[in-house]
Amino acid sequence: MIDSHAHLIWESFEPDIEEVIERAHSAGISAFIHPCVHTRDLLKMEALQKRFPNIFLSAGVHPCDAQEWTDECFDHIEQYKDKLVAIGETGLDFYHKDCAVEIQEEVFRRQCRIAKELNLPLIVHCRDAFEDTLRVLREESVGKGVMHCYTGNAEYSAKFWELGFYTSFSGCVTFKSAGQLRIDAAKIPIERILLETDCPFLAPQKNRGKRNEPSFMLEVCEVIAQVKDLSFDKVNEITVANTSKLFGLNV
Repeated sequence: MIDSHAHLIWESFEPDIEEVIERAHSAGISAFIHPCVHTRDLLKMEALQKRFPNIFLSAGVHPCDAQEWTDECFDHIEQYKDKLVAIGETGLDFYHKDCAVEIQEEVFRRQCRIAKELNLPLIVHCRDAFEDTLRVLREESVGKGVMHCYTGNAEYSAKFWELGFYTSFSGCVTFKSAGQLRIDAAKIPIERILLETDCPFLAPQKNRGKRNEPSFMLEVCEVIAQVKDLSFDKVNEITVANTSKLFGLNV
C-alpha cells in the first residue's frame, strides 16, 4: 500500500517516528508521499527520507501560508527539483481565513507553472473553493495531479478527471457524518482513486480524535472497498498502481 499524503515531520511524530514507520510497514504500507506545507520543511523532509528511503518528497506552500511565499520558496524548489515527485501541497482554502483569496490564487498559479515547467504532478488542497480551483487549473492548463483529501461531490470530481487529475480519499470518508461523501465515492471510477491519511490529521472513524498515522489507512481502504463492492486487495492493487503511475514510482 502507498500512503499518498502524509506529514511525517510533524512534531507529534518526533518521539516515536521509528515505531510509526514500523507499524505502517507491518500494516502493509510500503511507501509514503510527503508533501510540504512550506518549502522551508524540505531540509527536515530530506533528513527523514535518508532514514526511510521509501518516503518521496513533494515541495510547495499550503494556501493558508500563501502570504509567506517569497522568491526563496522558488529557490528551495529549484534546489530540490531532482528529488521531487510532485509540487504541493498547494491550492485554495476559503474555509480558513488565514490568507487573502487574491494572494492564495496568485501563489497557487505560481506553483501550477512550476509543476508544468518541471513536468511534475500537482498535489491540490481545496476547501470550500471547488469552482475557483477548477478555474485556475483550467486557465493554467495543468494536466496531471491529485485532489487530495477529497470532500467534494462526484460531479466536481469528474471535471477534475477531465484535466488529468486523480481523487484521493482520507479518513474523512470513514466518518459517521460522511454518508454523502461515501455515496459520491461509489460513483468515482476506481482507476481514478488514491488513498491517503493526511496524518497526523483526520484519523479514521475507529481512531477518531487520536493522532492519525499511516497504519490507519487500512480503514480508508476498507470503506472504499465497501462502497465500490470490491475486495480490499483489489482496491489496494488498483490504488497502488494509480499512485505509482501519477508520481512515477517504482516500488
